Amino acid sequence: MKYSLSSPTTSSLLFAGLAALFLTSPVLAQAARPLTAEQVACDADQLRAILARSALFFGPSYDDRTAMFLFTYGASSRDLSGLALLEQSNLQGEIVGPERQMTFAVTPGQPRLSRDPARTQLNPSYLLREPMGTDVSLIEDPAAMAVVVDPTMDPLHNDDSASVLVIDNIAASDGGVPSDSKPGRGLTGILQRCRNNFSAADVHVFEILSRVVRATIYTTAHPSAGAGRMHKLATIYRGEQAVAIPGGVRATYRMDFYPVTREKLRRVSVEIKIDLGGDGSLGNAAMRVLPACASADDPASSGCSSSPSAAVVSIIRPPAVDQVWKGPLPSVCWHGDAGCPAQIRFTFAERLQGTTWLRP
Repeated sequence: MKYSLSSPTTSSLLFAGLAALFLTSPVLAQAARPLTAEQVACDADQLRAILARSALFFGPSYDDRTAMFLFTYGASSRDLSGLALLEQSNLQGEIVGPERQMTFAVTPGQPRLSRDPARTQLNPSYLLREPMGTDVSLIEDPAAMAVVVDPTMDPLHNDDSASVLVIDNIAASDGGVPSDSKPGRGLTGILQRCRNNFSAADVHVFEILSRVVRATIYTTAHPSAGAGRMHKLATIYRGEQAVAIPGGVRATYRMDFYPVTREKLRRVSVEIKIDLGGDGSLGNAAMRVLPACASADDPASSGCSSSPSAAVVSIIRPPAVDQVWKGPLPSVCWHGDAGCPAQIRFTFAERLQGTTWLRP
């Protein structure tokens, strides 16, 4: 029997299929759940591992802005979410224009058969630009940038440029590359390393923090108007605590910032405690800089800061497209002067006023 899309029978079958799809799709609970110290350490290590095989490249007209290259977690338990950010200030601290952002996802695929039947099955990895979170550019614009992720087994000794994943924020009319896929056994091992089981509220918080937390890291040991600024790598992940409060839960999140230098990467770590409502809405929050590590040379240590550089970490009010953000900003300092606190309180209702971002 032949059916068309206008056939009532076909429509019934179509909607039945969609209903089955939604009924069998995993649904993440809203509430954040406590994690163990081992889970937190695994997440921190997993995100450092993906940073170690990734890079952000600027276009030929790059205008000396500072940049942040960040990884956190996406909606799927195996997906990683990324943000490539050209900030509004340059390396000298001067405001040169609005932020330019490219959001993307790194995800593994199911093993696939090779076109050559004699080859083993392939484990593909995908690097995908997310269009709704990306400022599309032209190649000659200062905001042109590209993200590179190496999915091979030995990225330190990989000389094959054709084996890496590459996307950019270039418009299709200018030859942009919004997605890429390659065999990725090395990357698959990283993506499967931790048993991630984040709630919808967690994933929403990860995304919000990437959009509102900004770090200025100086080239000096103390903040100074004349000091240079540095690029930084960053990660966002859960902390251990998630305790019940009236009407919701108070959950802990962490951000690690790694100033990019010629020396060993050391970090500035902050902890953010957020009151989450039963619907996942963000309420009151507190942010503090985590104290100095017992050993600055131990990369496996967590829950502490080790960078010799001064840093100011702020919560901005996200501006509209093509606008710069302005103060005053709730901020904490690492190696700051006496006037800059190491801990602050703020409310997301105030920071996200006028946006649609307050809840998932």
